[in-house]
Amino acid sequence: MLKIIGSIVVITATSIMGFYYAGIYVERVKQIRSIQYALNILESEIVYTSTPLAEAFKNVSEKSCEPFKKLFLSLSENLRMKNVESVTNAFSIVLSKLRGELYFDKEELEVIDSFMKSLGNTDIEGQKKNFHITIKKLEAFEIRAEENRKKNEKLFKYLGVASGMLIVIILV
Repeated sequence: MLKIIGSIVVITATSIMGFYYAGIYVERVKQIRSIQYALNILESEIVYTSTPLAEAFKNVSEKSCEPFKKLFLSLSENLRMKNVESVTNAFSIVLSKLRGELYFDKEELEVIDSFMKSLGNTDIEGQKKNFHITIKKLEAFEIRAEENRKKNEKLFKYLGVASGMLIVIILV
């Protein structure tokens, strides 16, 4: 009886780990899509309605899902309170606080950071181009992340269950 309970616990634990790691791939794709959506909203706020940056960030936060809701709200608050010297500085501070909630790769973070560095430094046409380039790069990242998700999601799920069964077989 004790062996059966132990076996169930081991298989359950490894399965949960497998599903957790598979979920990271799913969440990464969702977050890339969410940041694209948020940047599209930000583009309309800045380019078409000429909303000030702090207010535009607040408006984007209201229409975004977590963790981007926190990201844009924090950016807005930092700019309003004048706690930071620039948008780039504010982004770095907020990013360090939210690092555990974001599933972006280094390249994706660099693209977003580069976007934030150029935000507000050019005219309307320059801003449009900046938004367009950033969104195109994020679309390429989304395609690659989706391919990785398809390839690895099932792998980690099966690997979790199979490794649990292997451990049980070895121990019994």
